[in-house]
Amino acid sequence: MKYFTKNLIALGLIGAMSVTAFAACSNPQVKAAGKDKTEATATSIEGKENDKSESTTESKETEMKDDVLLGGWAASEDMKITDDLKKIFDKAMEGLDGVDYEPLAYLSSQVVAGRNHCFLCKATVVSPEAVPYYALVYIYERFDGTCEVININKVLMDYSRDLETDKALPGGWTSAEDPAITADVEKVMKKATEAMTGAVLEPVAYIGSRVVAGTNHAIFCRQTPSIPSSQVNYVIVYIYEDLKGNCEITDFQDITISADN
Repeated sequence: MKYFTKNLIALGLIGAMSVTAFAACSNPQVKAAGKDKTEATATSIEGKENDKSESTTESKETEMKDDVLLGGWAASEDMKITDDLKKIFDKAMEGLDGVDYEPLAYLSSQVVAGRNHCFLCKATVVSPEAVPYYALVYIYERFDGTCEVININKVLMDYSRDLETDKALPGGWTSAEDPAITADVEKVMKKATEAMTGAVLEPVAYIGSRVVAGTNHAIFCRQTPSIPSSQVNYVIVYIYEDLKGNCEITDFQDITISADN
C-alpha cells in the first residue's frame, strides 16, 4: 500500500502544479523525426488544421477534458473506441504482422505536430496456444491523416518488488483471456473499495489473476482524485479475494503514459 499512500500525498502537490505543468508542457518528446515541436508551434499548426472541415484530429477535441498528465498527455474523458479512433488504429496497424492487437480503451492523447494517441490493447501472438498479454500502443497521427505506431509497451503486473532496487519480482500471474469487466469483477471491486477515500476508481480491463489461498486480481483502472484540479491517472489495482469472498486492496501500480518508455 506504500505506492497508494505516496500517490495520495502527491495529489496535493500535483493539484498546485497542474496549471504550471499545463503551461510548461512545450516541446513534447516523440520518437519519430520531425515531431519535436514547441507547444506554440503545435498550437499554430493545429489552428490551421482546424480550418479543414474533414480534419480527423478536430473530432477528438470533444473527447478530451482539461486533465493533463505530466508530459502533455491529456486523459480521455470517454475511453470508448469510437469509429474514428478505430480507423486511426487500423491505419497504424497496417502491415504489422506477428501479433494481433485488440484496442480495449482509449486512454490519452498528446498534441504535437499532429496528435499522439495511447490505446490499451489486448495482444495475442499469432501462434497456436499463444497466451495473451496487455500493452499500451502509441500511435502518431499526422495532419494529413496518415498514422504510424511509434511505440508498444507491455503492461507488466508488478505485484511484488525488491525493496532495494524497487524492481518487480516474478509473481506467477496469468494474463486474463477475457478482459471484460463482468458483474463478478465489479462485485470484487465494490467490496475492496467500500472504505476507500481520496479517489474514485473506474475499472477499465481485467488483466490478470494469481491463485493463492484465494485469488489475487489485477484490474487496470482509471483513477480520479477527489481533490479538485488534481490529475486523472491510470493504475493497476491489486485485490486479494479470500476463500470466503472477502476482498481488500493490497497494492497500487502507477501506469506512466509516455511514448518514450
